[in-house]
Amino acid sequence: MLLLGCIIGSLNVNEAAAMPAPGVAERNLEDFITQLDDQIPKWQKQYGVPGVAVGIVHDGELAYQLNYGYADQDKDLPVTDQTVFQAGSISKSITAWGILHLVDQGVLSLDDPVNKHLSGWQLQASDGLDPDKVTIRQLLSHTAGLPAHRGYLGLAPGKRLPTLEESLSGEGGYNKPVTLTNPPGEQAEYSGAGYTLLQLVIEEATGLPFARYMDEEVLKPLKMASSTFQQDTDIPEMAKTYGYFGQVLPDYRFAEQAAAGLRTNVADLVNVLLASMGQGERKPLGGGLLPTPLINEMQTPVLGENGLGVFVRKLPQNLSLIYHDGSNRGWHSFYGWIPASRDGLVILTNSENGVDLRQNIYTAWLKYETGEFPESYYAIKQMRETNDMIAMALGIALGAYGLVFIWRLRGGRRGFIVTHPKKPYIRLAVRSLLLLLTGSALLCAGYVWSVLSLYSGYKTIYLWVLVWHAALLITGWFPKKPKPIA
Repeated sequence: MLLLGCIIGSLNVNEAAAMPAPGVAERNLEDFITQLDDQIPKWQKQYGVPGVAVGIVHDGELAYQLNYGYADQDKDLPVTDQTVFQAGSISKSITAWGILHLVDQGVLSLDDPVNKHLSGWQLQASDGLDPDKVTIRQLLSHTAGLPAHRGYLGLAPGKRLPTLEESLSGEGGYNKPVTLTNPPGEQAEYSGAGYTLLQLVIEEATGLPFARYMDEEVLKPLKMASSTFQQDTDIPEMAKTYGYFGQVLPDYRFAEQAAAGLRTNVADLVNVLLASMGQGERKPLGGGLLPTPLINEMQTPVLGENGLGVFVRKLPQNLSLIYHDGSNRGWHSFYGWIPASRDGLVILTNSENGVDLRQNIYTAWLKYETGEFPESYYAIKQMRETNDMIAMALGIALGAYGLVFIWRLRGGRRGFIVTHPKKPYIRLAVRSLLLLLTGSALLCAGYVWSVLSLYSGYKTIYLWVLVWHAALLITGWFPKKPKPIA
């Protein structure tokens, strides 16, 4: 019954369009904040997200820091301004600052071949492609010719993290060896492995562990006092993280810190936004860490939308959004800014379900900023509606299957297996084994391991599939009886 209740409850979908937003000319920040205060708790309840922290930057200043829900549900600890979250792939954006700082110091050059700065593990030739043509600029912009990367899962506290060389060589279960699959510089393909390679570059160039270099040389100058790349440190302000079904997940740790290892809070990410926009002598572009030319280079696309550690997206009203989002198991985040308006947004959540909440807040903010929803809004809206229809069809089909089963049971066409004249125990055993194996695999992938992407209605479909497994397992004990001979 609890499972069915989850299914029914998840069918109640309210889109981001439910929050009206004023046009660009008449937008009012206070009204928008009031709308967020009204809508975000509803979205939290709808999707099942315990906690979310939001930062609103207006005219180059942190205007509002909004906290909703719980950092720890069991202890009733609310999200506060100090609450720390995992930032996922936003780590890559901050890593880019670390690389560019070394460029500014003359230690690296953006167009250096990456192998020039690696004395141990090196990128190898593959299918006639030349690894010595892969540059640091290409790795930063995901244009190095590396294959699309599935992301890093991390390991639970207490488990041994692989070395960078082991990770790059494909050790660690989910990883694959890092090789070239396309000519460098010709196409954009998002690759977290490229940033693991940059992590190794930083360690060899500085002689320091990556986390120590980043904490001392990048996070501290950017006034990110609550942030760290350290993985073996327990942070008192760290939020608990939750799976799709409310289960507590481990605070996964990463050897691949440059790609996924940042822990941070809203105020610290806002400081990065402010340093990325600058504001005269009082708040210089680059935050005193990077000179203006390197900041401009970071924010200039190399290919498509891909800048150096950030993406640049065209918006309505001839505006541009510079941004990066992030997702680790149990965490979903976003930070971005619009240079022309000097406005920005930070979102941090502590749940697998946060991907839908993040999307709603992001699209509502862009509607407030530009007067229009982004194109992605309509695609995701269509996907949600399609998934709801699929889930409804699965539910209706299961209801029809149940009615037919009951009708046949009452009519004597089905009966408990011990009353069957042939007692098909072998067929029942095979059927049950297959259902238990596939059901267990689904349960582990979605609930235990959290490696399925159950967002935008996929969770409802997943639950219906599990219910179908249970129904087929039960009805298997009541096989069809042969028709009586007339």
